[in-house]
Amino acid sequence: MPRLFRSVATFLVFCVLSAGSAWAADVDAWRTVFATPQELAAIAEPMVCILTIQHAEIIRRQLADKPAAAYSGARLRERVQRQSGLRCVVVHFTEVRGEDLDRGNVKAILITGRSKTSGPDVDAKFYPLIRTTQIPVFGFCGGMQLIGRAYGANVGPLRKLREGEKDPNPNYHPGQFKEWGFLPVRIVKRDPLFAGLPDELVVRQAHAFQVRQVPAEFELLASSPDCEVEAFKHRERLVYGTQFHPEVNDDDHPHGRVILENFFRLVGLGPKPAAGH
Repeated sequence: MPRLFRSVATFLVFCVLSAGSAWAADVDAWRTVFATPQELAAIAEPMVCILTIQHAEIIRRQLADKPAAAYSGARLRERVQRQSGLRCVVVHFTEVRGEDLDRGNVKAILITGRSKTSGPDVDAKFYPLIRTTQIPVFGFCGGMQLIGRAYGANVGPLRKLREGEKDPNPNYHPGQFKEWGFLPVRIVKRDPLFAGLPDELVVRQAHAFQVRQVPAEFELLASSPDCEVEAFKHRERLVYGTQFHPEVNDDDHPHGRVILENFFRLVGLGPKPAAGH
């Protein structure tokens, strides 16, 4: 019996240590990507903040499946640092408040997209920041929808799939029409955000929902046949939103990269010249 008790005790200790190690690894992976409010407050140098609004559960699954450095948020941080020339800090919107971001050394705020919401209460705590900050803001996809909601716009599904119409992603809102993949978007009002680009963009889409109307404080910049509000801009402040994902681009589809470069140029940022130039 004593030997059995020792075996059981050893097994229980192993389980506790294994669970603790898994929990610690999960926390470490999360903290590799997301800064705490205290870490954010301790940074004195100029920076760009990425406000991630994806549901935490989905991010944790992604971090469990791949190294933290391969997570899309970490890769976006590296690209933003190159394009803006500033340090880039990523925060998760369940861990910060709007006032944590409204700081003099934050030179721009990027709001990500999401495939699952965390509830209206979490969204609403950022409405005052979006409506009042003088910091330039750029929201992508769900980030644009968050901006729209902050100004009273209705957000809803695009439409139902028509009979015989193929679903490009049946696992995401099945039965709903989606804009998915690199697709054309038409500029309806020229803006410095689109400098150097043709009237028809080809940009990455991944959404089943849309901002149904442009808030009164904004003007429409771009549309597509299936989504009227593809891009908008605040009439008085540097607040932009795109329903598409300019942060997702490649050599064959560079328009999103140019849009981000133009945004940082509007903000007064950009990569620093190499030494000797």
